[in-house]
Amino acid sequence: MIERRTVTTLAELRAAYDALFTEFELGEKVALYRRALRLVEAAAGEVILDVGCGAGQLLACARDLGLRGVGVDISLRALARARARGLPDLLLGQGERLPLADASFRRVLCLGNLEHFLDPAAGARELARVLAPDGLCAVLLPNAYYSGDLWRVIRTGRGPDHHQAIDRFATCEEWRDLLEAAGLHVLRVERWDKGKWWKRLLPFHLAYHFLFVARRGGPA
Repeated sequence: MIERRTVTTLAELRAAYDALFTEFELGEKVALYRRALRLVEAAAGEVILDVGCGAGQLLACARDLGLRGVGVDISLRALARARARGLPDLLLGQGERLPLADASFRRVLCLGNLEHFLDPAAGARELARVLAPDGLCAVLLPNAYYSGDLWRVIRTGRGPDHHQAIDRFATCEEWRDLLEAAGLHVLRVERWDKGKWWKRLLPFHLAYHFLFVARRGGPA
């Protein structure tokens, strides 16, 4: 696993994200949100949990599909942006200590956030804790060997960097090991290449990100 960090405490991490969300919003393409919701089999009328909800783009997408969303984030600035989207069910909280009851959600998503936690293993255990026994969880995580980053190494001698206070990158199997050690049994893994169809011509293990779908507990 590759790790880069400029902060070591929760207060520092919150301050970094408050500053970031003062300037702009972090987020992914709507196509990813729709795909992740489909993979966790979220049906109209269900409640989803978005851990690291940021400015609420995933929650807004879920609302458009007839779902109710609950979001948790450490940044007050991010939550303010989410509220501006008319999203009411938002909680200030740390991913490693979610302010939620055990087994309280059947659909849990954490898209592009776990790698930025102070302790990703503890965060993954929290995802497993709040996930219902019959539920599904989707987690998006970045590849240490993304084709674009390999080209960056060739050109500049520098590795991957997402320009956040804590960045981590790992292989598909390294991320799988972390999730399964935390109590999330991985059912399937799909690649995410920012919607660039031609990237899919490259080997799976050179994908931009990996989208894991898991349930609670070990293998059947």
